[in-house]
Amino acid sequence: MSTIKAAVDDLLNNRQLTAAEALDRHFGPTFRQRTDGSWDDRAAVLARAIQLRDVVEHATITVLDELAVGDRYAERHLIDLRHRDGTRTVQEVYLFAERDADGRFTRIEEAAVVWRD
Repeated sequence: MSTIKAAVDDLLNNRQLTAAEALDRHFGPTFRQRTDGSWDDRAAVLARAIQLRDVVEHATITVLDELAVGDRYAERHLIDLRHRDGTRTVQEVYLFAERDADGRFTRIEEAAVVWRD
């Protein structure tokens, strides 16, 4: 079963995988994501991951709360992004998700608050 921590770590930190390989590992083929009210399809999520890999040196994910029941998943984490230009962004993220029979995410709905950068 995929977790957000494992997915984000593969997407942003694991350079042995391409962004597409990391996405395939953790997200099903029909994946969609709503962030702060805006929906993205899988292709848009991949494009954003590729863009983030270009500007983020390292991401640290600290899970604060996590709950999985059947195919449902809820989680709250801090993500600390250290950018290549030396800046840093920290977000607190609240999310609800659904996973397929393979344990990959099919839908994520999340809200994020930048609390320091």
